[in-house]
Amino acid sequence: MSKRGLTREPVMWTHDGGQLQHDEQHAFRYEVQDHGNVIGFITADRDRRHPDVRWKPSAFCGGGTVELDGSYRTAEEALTAFQVHGR
Repeated sequence: MSKRGLTREPVMWTHDGGQLQHDEQHAFRYEVQDHGNVIGFITADRDRRHPDVRWKPSAFCGGGTVELDGSYRTAEEALTAFQVHGR
């Protein structure tokens, strides 16, 4: 998915043992990239199938990672937080 040069790629998946399923449907963490450079993450706060799941964005800042404001109903909505914060 892309928004003005930003992309999100799944990097962690839920699984019940065995090989991870590398599909979008089971991802609970996404790496956010700006023109190929990793700038942060979007992570589910609980199982993504839970009705109250919220997606939280975090960005690299000053040598560490900081949580960005807000929590979102979808990972796609959370991607917009990077635009709001000047990414």
